[in-house]
Amino acid sequence: MFVSPAPSLWLTLAFSAALCVSLLVRFWLATRQIRHVALNRQTVPPAFSAEISLSAHQKAADYTITKTRFGLLELALGTLYQTFVIEHRFGFNKMTLRLWLADLLKSTLMGLVIGLPIAALILWLMGSAGRYWWLWAWGSWMGFNLLLLLIYPTFIAPLFNKFQPLDDESLKTRVTALMQRCGFAAKGLFVMDGSKRSAHANAYFTGFGASKRVVFYDTLLRQLEPGEVEAVLAHELGHFRHRHVLKRMASLFALSLVGFALLGWLSGQSWFYAGLGVTPNLGNNLGAPNDALALLLFVLAVPVFSFFVAPVLAQFSRNHEFEADAYAIAQTSGHSLAQALLKLYKDNASTLTPDPLYVKFYYSHPPASERLARMAA
Repeated sequence: MFVSPAPSLWLTLAFSAALCVSLLVRFWLATRQIRHVALNRQTVPPAFSAEISLSAHQKAADYTITKTRFGLLELALGTLYQTFVIEHRFGFNKMTLRLWLADLLKSTLMGLVIGLPIAALILWLMGSAGRYWWLWAWGSWMGFNLLLLLIYPTFIAPLFNKFQPLDDESLKTRVTALMQRCGFAAKGLFVMDGSKRSAHANAYFTGFGASKRVVFYDTLLRQLEPGEVEAVLAHELGHFRHRHVLKRMASLFALSLVGFALLGWLSGQSWFYAGLGVTPNLGNNLGAPNDALALLLFVLAVPVFSFFVAPVLAQFSRNHEFEADAYAIAQTSGHSLAQALLKLYKDNASTLTPDPLYVKFYYSHPPASERLARMAA
């Protein structure tokens, strides 16, 4: 007579299969990316030949290949090696060991100060809030995330970087006019000393509600012309105009609600523990000795399965970037945006020839060829 496997065995098999398949897919995608970039290393794509030199193209290819290879071997000291070997080799690292250690200490302390209370609150709710503890935990988690959005610009970010008001009056006038034209208000325009850590350039909005502010890396202002800075800012404004930030927050709310509900159910299932190799004593006091264990197992298991939905999330993100590009072109100069992107791709050593399948899994932004082709259409 056929006997159906126990749920714990099904979970063991599913987890093992997902883990093995995800590792194999990651390895396969990485090798595809390395091979594809290497095969195209000797020739600049025709669409970029007038702007990108062969030496810059080859540097981007070598940088991409090196980072991808390292991703296959990354271990506990991966961040240290990434910063002081790979980033230094390609001319991006500006950090000293002392600064890196200071950042590590600050981030660790921040993790303890912020992370331990929310973890303790969730564990307390698991044991004290009854059957629907997961709903209260979800509400607490969401409130915590909204609080971080409010306090990050003013209290957390300044612990790691200096933020000075933008003092270029001509650029300030240009940027302010753009923001008024787009109906956007921010608490201020700031320049961040990103160059003390890296040669990479960026600009971003941070904060929530009245605490929103515009931040430019000092490296960005050095590399781009005023019209190009304006176009990059217009792209960021496009994200707000299309409500991409709110959509991402809503997605985070929905996914986290599903996650907490799933954790609430799994924490009371003995096969959940057994399927992941542990044998708890649920007894009559459900949860008390197993709350931390359930949370730990859940946090370890979810990334294995969520890897397979990464292409869907990445596609949404790339679509948002296309929409923001279109908005920027409507508000400023499409030529300026294209020139800014070319400079940033070049200065950040971003490969122009990524493997298409690798892009679908890992790229939150469209490759240069797709973005510029869409702009020219």
